[in-house]
Amino acid sequence: MNWVYDYPTTSLALLFAIIFVGVTWAGIIFVRPFLSLFLRRQAGLNDLVGYVLAGHCAFFGLLLSLLAVAAYQNLNDVDRVVSREAGYLRSIYRAVTDYPEPLRSQTLPLIREYTRFVVEDAWPQLRRGAAARGGTERMNAVQSKLFAFEPKNKAQEIIHTQTMAQFFEMAEVRRARIQAIDAGVPAIMWYVVVIGLAITVVLVWMLDMRAMAHMLLGGLLMLFLSTVICLIVVMDRPLRGEISIGPGAYKAVLDRMTPPARSPTADTVQPTPKAN
Repeated sequence: MNWVYDYPTTSLALLFAIIFVGVTWAGIIFVRPFLSLFLRRQAGLNDLVGYVLAGHCAFFGLLLSLLAVAAYQNLNDVDRVVSREAGYLRSIYRAVTDYPEPLRSQTLPLIREYTRFVVEDAWPQLRRGAAARGGTERMNAVQSKLFAFEPKNKAQEIIHTQTMAQFFEMAEVRRARIQAIDAGVPAIMWYVVVIGLAITVVLVWMLDMRAMAHMLLGGLLMLFLSTVICLIVVMDRPLRGEISIGPGAYKAVLDRMTPPARSPTADTVQPTPKAN
């Protein structure tokens, strides 16, 4: 179902509603007359179908509730992963500013470049469900600079040890972010949802009532189900689609990393000649 994330959320919700309600109405018009041939002799048909429909909706609603909670929890987990990686980037950048030259001037641009890559290159690829190439090479460039540093005193040793620990933790968090591209509800659960939805539609078709009331009640039920299922689909892939986790945390870090524009200094201003 990856194709659904190529549509805006509003259009996707409208599409789900049209399909669900349209199938229900089409069945009431074309399928229900054939079902009536087999069920017309059953006394109290609406009561029996109502009991079965109520029990089925109870279990089906519980399933959808659990899926919605699981999708929301997964969304929050990935959001925390993104925030942690951005926090580690900021901490490493600030720690490297205390390193001696020339390592400091060589490493800071590499960290800025990696952050820029995540914001401008990697994130558009993530929203399309793909991992951008180039992030590992940029991480390795920073790592090689840090590995080459040899502390000269105790203070540098403490700072370097903490920086390397944060770097390794950031690498693990980055790996978790990339793996989250395909994180979501297992496919087998979606098969169960489809089966439950099909049973709901068939039970609605089996009700015996006037056509207009039948279409109204069935349409309202399926409209609500389409909204719930669309909500689960939208949250199922935290890094995909219009409503997804954005690179805002990295942008905030990148803005703090970018050196401010240099303003004219006093020595560049031509002094006013003194009057004789």
